[in-house]
Amino acid sequence: MYSFLTSADKVPDVLPGVLAGAFGVQVSETDVSDSSDWETRNWDALVTCEYERLEGDLTWSLSVYEAKEAARNLSEEELAVLLSTGLNAPVFFAWGSELPWIRRVAQPGGGITLARVVDSNDDGTGFSIQGAESAIAGFPNVPVTHFSEVVRAFNIPTPVTDSVVPLGTSGELENVRGLLVNWERLCIRMRSDWPPSGWYSAEMYQEDLKLRDQLEVILEEVPDADRITAAVSALDAQYRELSVEDRGSALCAALEEEGIAMGGRPWYWQRRPAVLPWADA
Repeated sequence: MYSFLTSADKVPDVLPGVLAGAFGVQVSETDVSDSSDWETRNWDALVTCEYERLEGDLTWSLSVYEAKEAARNLSEEELAVLLSTGLNAPVFFAWGSELPWIRRVAQPGGGITLARVVDSNDDGTGFSIQGAESAIAGFPNVPVTHFSEVVRAFNIPTPVTDSVVPLGTSGELENVRGLLVNWERLCIRMRSDWPPSGWYSAEMYQEDLKLRDQLEVILEEVPDADRITAAVSALDAQYRELSVEDRGSALCAALEEEGIAMGGRPWYWQRRPAVLPWADA
């Protein structure tokens, strides 16, 4: 099943042809019906869509079902793109189950962005768009912003950490693992141009450095920590390679703090990414 939200006009009239083209079937092999209509449906259809009228910014909820006999098997993103083009309207679909309020948005002019969409009625009948990572067609007043929760939730493998403190480790080493994972992820983000959207806030960067401080302290309390210390040293070398010395001035400026506060802090506080990820282009 595919689930979408949209603000398109005349959805019941236009959708049969759009779905037929998307799945490679005849219009007669599609059924587009109100979710409450059980009397007039084409129960032999290869592609069906149940729609429901909504209140708020998004006016339609669409649930699309495809029989295995349909000519094409589409991913949710592929179908969203085709629907957006056919309906000439943005089509919203899930980003991930861990952040249900974040949705991907297929744009009628091409491209995918992210939006924060909340249930404005608390019953699933009305949705409000609170912000988006880029402008959305038809919604000129939606603020364009970044989503820190998306950056935090983005999956980044940590092979260095896994090799010395495996997943599932308990006790004091569990805390070590969490801190080491965070430091490795920062290095990978820097090396990979800050996935998923090329942005990282100064506040999150400051948080990473504070967690690196905690890692320094906790390593002194862990017995037989030679392998872990070697892993930290390897990651520190990556961090040095990916950063430049600036005595912490860029971070202080972004956080509106006095630069003198950096003077007594460890070496990694005195460096910054070569290209600042919190500076919008």
